[in-house]
Amino acid sequence: MLKKELLKKGYLMSLRTRGSAAVDKAQLRLALLKSVDENLDLGHGLTIEAYNHLINTTRATLEAHNTLVSNLEESRKTIIQMDKALSEMSERMLSGVATIYGRNSVQYSKAGGSNGKRNKKSISKVAPVVAVLPTQSVQAAIANASTNGNGTTPVLQ
Repeated sequence: MLKKELLKKGYLMSLRTRGSAAVDKAQLRLALLKSVDENLDLGHGLTIEAYNHLINTTRATLEAHNTLVSNLEESRKTIIQMDKALSEMSERMLSGVATIYGRNSVQYSKAGGSNGKRNKKSISKVAPVVAVLPTQSVQAAIANASTNGNGTTPVLQ
């Protein structure tokens, strides 16, 4: 399918894997803080150990997120393929009924096929109704009316 078709069907709303600038920055900051003191404790829970733990937890959560996104993308592709296969088989099933029973049969209609005669919409050649105000003539009202659907203005005869 084309990208535009996929967008219309809502298939291209996939998530992207991501990195974390905060994790990268924190990893560098941790190395710098360790150069001050390997066991730095600034009080109020601000320790090298707590900082390192939060960095590692964030990194693990990010990795788990990216794995889920990857699995979701694979699942999305599988669903698209299955939808396509199902649509193709649906068409083949209806074509099979048409081959066996004919396109004008009751069985074809029951299977979801439509008779070409019933499917065609009749096109009305009637000009639209135009309201005539008491202050204007009929010709002026028709001249001000919208087109009749085929790009031409109705002509008063």
